[in-house]
Amino acid sequence: MELTLENILLDVSMSPVLDAGELAQAEQLLLSACQQGLAVSRVGIWLYLPAGEAIACRALLDQGQWQPVEDLVLNRDDFPNYFQALDQQRVIAACDARSDAATSEFTKPYLLPRGIFSMLDVPIRHAGAMIGIICCEETKQLKQWLPDETSFVAALADLYGRALSASQRLQYQKELEALNAELEAKVQQRTQRLEANLEQLKATQAQLVEAEKMASLGTLVAGVAHEVNTPVGVALTANSYSKELTARLVEKLKANQLSRSILEKNLLEIVESQTILERNLLRADELISNFKQTAVDQVHYELQSINLHDYIHMVLVTLKPYTKEYQVDFDVQCPAEVRLVTYPGAIAQVLTNLVINACVHAFSDLSIQPKILIQVDSYRHDQVLLVVKDNGHGMSEPIKKRVFEPFFTTRRGQGGSGLGLAIVYNLVTSTLRGRIQLESESGQGASFLIHLPSQLSCVTQAK
Repeated sequence: MELTLENILLDVSMSPVLDAGELAQAEQLLLSACQQGLAVSRVGIWLYLPAGEAIACRALLDQGQWQPVEDLVLNRDDFPNYFQALDQQRVIAACDARSDAATSEFTKPYLLPRGIFSMLDVPIRHAGAMIGIICCEETKQLKQWLPDETSFVAALADLYGRALSASQRLQYQKELEALNAELEAKVQQRTQRLEANLEQLKATQAQLVEAEKMASLGTLVAGVAHEVNTPVGVALTANSYSKELTARLVEKLKANQLSRSILEKNLLEIVESQTILERNLLRADELISNFKQTAVDQVHYELQSINLHDYIHMVLVTLKPYTKEYQVDFDVQCPAEVRLVTYPGAIAQVLTNLVINACVHAFSDLSIQPKILIQVDSYRHDQVLLVVKDNGHGMSEPIKKRVFEPFFTTRRGQGGSGLGLAIVYNLVTSTLRGRIQLESESGQGASFLIHLPSQLSCVTQAK
């Protein structure tokens, strides 16, 4: 028998079922091996319930047939002697179970109804604790349990602990996979929400950027309208005076009082008035034309070839009504031959935002004459360096680090949107395909160094 039991144990221990994690299959393997090795009528696996006050049958093999186990539960209060024996965590080998001190309590309710003569209960231990038993029962006759049989069942009990560990690992793995799947679903869900929020934020930011562009154009419109009033007013006055002189000449002529001297004098005054009229109308026309060109360029970006020197001056003309309040002194140093194939509107927007930013931030409460230097240098054959430098208050290091961030402003409570320099950065790096650097110290003014390609291709996407 000993050789047979060893062979059975070897086969069971090498079975992949024990480590597959399916505890029910492992229980069937172990109980089938136990019944085969001991040649007993009934074998079962019983496990303590969580509180330890009862033990329940998990699997039961009776005469080679698997039996239902749902109602097989033994309570400590009903069988105190048996549970006291189990508490010793030792083997209960009852040859005559009906008279054995540990098992005699089962005689009427359990042993007699099922015709059980002998019982062998071997502890199952797992993680250092006794969690249940393998119970072997003989129904044909009294059976003397041999030491090698006890050792055989004890070995099967150890293998059950191995199977239970595999089952727990599988359960943990499934729970972990479920948690990972749930986490991935939550991450995906949150990612989708974040992407939706990001798209909404981008759309909102784009709307704010467009609103900021329109606001800067509105500022220019107000300034240009005010600036145009002066030459138009002078022109109207000159025209009215010319009409008045002409009316006088007509009256003199009708009254036959028009002398040569009067005619010459009035004609000279009329010519002078017409000269003043023409000069001021041309001035108004120049202001309006420059503004129209700049405004159209800023609203509709189109790739064009421009003379950078002339274009900078045209933009500054449109900005003059705004900068007049700050008495800004401009110094433009740009070679007359520098040409760019670029988006003029983006150039105009960049210059406009930098000048307005200097007026609002750099020149606020400035004790010296505000000055802005716009300097252009060609370097290499395909690059242009555009420098916009002011002599204002300058910036501290913390402000410099955030100055190009959207919505960052030091004048939040005074109407600042925080988009002016963010728009500059986006236009330079995206639309104009260049790069921008800021050099500044507190009290030392600020310099924006803008590196631009001298010729953009048509595939460049204006934004």
